[in-house]
Amino acid sequence: MSDKDFTMKNYSVKFKHREILPLYVRGLYYRKYTLRQAAESTGYSIDHLCRLRKKYALVGDSMFEHGNTRRVPKNKIDPELARRIALLYSAQYSDINFSYFCRCLEDFEDIKISLATLRKIMKEYGLVSPEAHKVKKKKSVHRPRLRRECEGDLMQVDGTPFAWFYKFGDNKRYCLSGGIDDATGKITGLYLTEYECLYGYLEVLRQTCRTYGVPREIYSDRAAIFCYTPRGPNLAQWEKLEVMHEKRTQWQRICEELHIHQILAWSPEAKGRVERMWRTIQGQLPMWLFKNNIRTVEEANRQLHRYIESFNKAYAVEAEDDEIFYIDAPANLKDILCAQFPRRADARGCITFHNTTFYAPTAPDFSRRDVLLCINESGLFAKYMGEYYPLQPTENFVRQLTYDEMPQVVVNIIHRYLFAFAKEISA
Repeated sequence: MSDKDFTMKNYSVKFKHREILPLYVRGLYYRKYTLRQAAESTGYSIDHLCRLRKKYALVGDSMFEHGNTRRVPKNKIDPELARRIALLYSAQYSDINFSYFCRCLEDFEDIKISLATLRKIMKEYGLVSPEAHKVKKKKSVHRPRLRRECEGDLMQVDGTPFAWFYKFGDNKRYCLSGGIDDATGKITGLYLTEYECLYGYLEVLRQTCRTYGVPREIYSDRAAIFCYTPRGPNLAQWEKLEVMHEKRTQWQRICEELHIHQILAWSPEAKGRVERMWRTIQGQLPMWLFKNNIRTVEEANRQLHRYIESFNKAYAVEAEDDEIFYIDAPANLKDILCAQFPRRADARGCITFHNTTFYAPTAPDFSRRDVLLCINESGLFAKYMGEYYPLQPTENFVRQLTYDEMPQVVVNIIHRYLFAFAKEISA
C-alpha cells in the first residue's frame, strides 16, 4: 500500500468516526454504552470521551455544531449590492473587461470590491467578459525583447485610429498618438488628432520632454512621418536604406536637433510594448471619456493627462536600474518642435508659401535672403539670424491652398491660423 493510499484510508476512517461520535456521546450520557465500548467504536480516548460527556450535559446537541454556524462572514457581499453590480455591468459597462470594470466601480460608482469577488458575482449572474468572446488568431512565434534597464533609455511611439467617442454615438475614427517608456511601461504622452500626422507626434514628444525629459532613443515604424521610404520593385534593401538616410523628414530633423537616436521597426512585433498598450487603451479610454462627459477632441486633449496618471498607476513597473537616462529639455524646445521649410525672400522681404504671400512686420530687412519658414501651434514664423519673427499675410483674403505635397499637420495649422487671421482683418 502506498503512502497516499494509507493517508486516504486513515482520513476516511477518521471522518467516519466523526459522524458516529454524536451517537456515542449521547449514548454515554444516557448510559447506553460504556466508555470502553465508545472508545473502541469511535477511536477516541476514554479521557476525551469523558470531557465530551460533561460538555454534552451542559450545552446539549449544540456542542456538535461548528462555532461559525449561522454566522454571516464579515467579508460576505450584500446580495443587493451584488445585484446592483450585475445590473450596472449589463446596462453600462458590458463592453469592457472585468479588470477595468472593477476600477470603474471604485472611480465612478463608489463601490470598492476585489477583482476575485467581482468575478464570482459575474459568474453567479452568468455574465461573461467581452475578452472571452474574442477569437484569438494563431500567432507566429517571435523572439521576445527584454525591457531596457533604465528609464528614459528608449521610448516607443505609435498612433492608432479608433472610434474613441462611440459611446456618445460618434463613430468617426480619430488617431491617438502616444509614447511609452520601454523600461517602466509608463505612458509619456497622448494626443488626439483627426488623422495620423506629424503634429500629433510632436505633441507627444513635447509632453514627454516637459514631464520627464528628452529620451535617448525613439522606436517607431517606417511611416512617411518618421522616414522617407523609397518605392520601387528594383531597389535592393541596401539601396532603400541608403536613400532613407539621405532624405530627412521633419521628424528626423527634430530628433537630430534633440540628439535622439531613431530606431525604425520592420514589423509591429518589434515594438510590441506600444502595440499592447493600444489594446488596453482601446478597451478603457472610450468608457473613461464617456463617464467624464468628454465629447470632443479638444476637450479630450485637455483631460488626457488624468487618464495617463491612472494608467501609469495601474500598469507601470519599476525600472531594473535606478539610473535615469532622460536629459533636460532645451530652453528653445518650442522652436525645435515645429515644421520648417527653407524659403528665399523676394525684393520686398516677403515669403511665398503655397500661393499665399507673407511678410514679417517686426523683422529686420531680409530681402533676397534665405530664411526658414517655421510652423507650429502658435502660428507661422520666419527664422532669420537665429531669431523668430511672426508672419502675416499681405492680402486681405486667403487664397485657396493646394495640399498635394503638403503634410496634413501643416494643412491643419495653416487652416486654423490663416482663417482665424482672415476673420480679424476682414472685420
